[in-house]
Amino acid sequence: MSATDDELRLLDAYWRAANYLSVGQIYLLDNPLLREPLAPEHVKPRLLGHWGTTPGLNLLYAHLNRAIRARDLDMIYIAGPGHGVSSRSPAGSRATSRRRRRGRSTRAASSATRSRMRSAPRSTTRA
Repeated sequence: MSATDDELRLLDAYWRAANYLSVGQIYLLDNPLLREPLAPEHVKPRLLGHWGTTPGLNLLYAHLNRAIRARDLDMIYIAGPGHGVSSRSPAGSRATSRRRRRGRSTRAASSATRSRMRSAPRSTTRA
């Protein structure tokens, strides 16, 4: 099922609006509609998240939303910390706070996981 020109225009508008909102959420403390010239006090001193994965995730959400509506699908897409969702979001806050309580960073937890995987006994069965 291919999209019509009108659907593609709306899809592009949705994607651009989502990207605009994402930039505001990532970088700005105030003045999201730029009703006055942007000033240093409008920008967050410490950023949560990064721009790198945002446009791709927004494009995925836009296309999935079109497919869900067009085919009346029952589906959900979930992204977790490290994949475009801030660890301060409800989805990521529990795992991050557990690691912090244990005194380990995300990187340390990942390193520990890799170490356990390297030292785990290998299966002798073949598929």
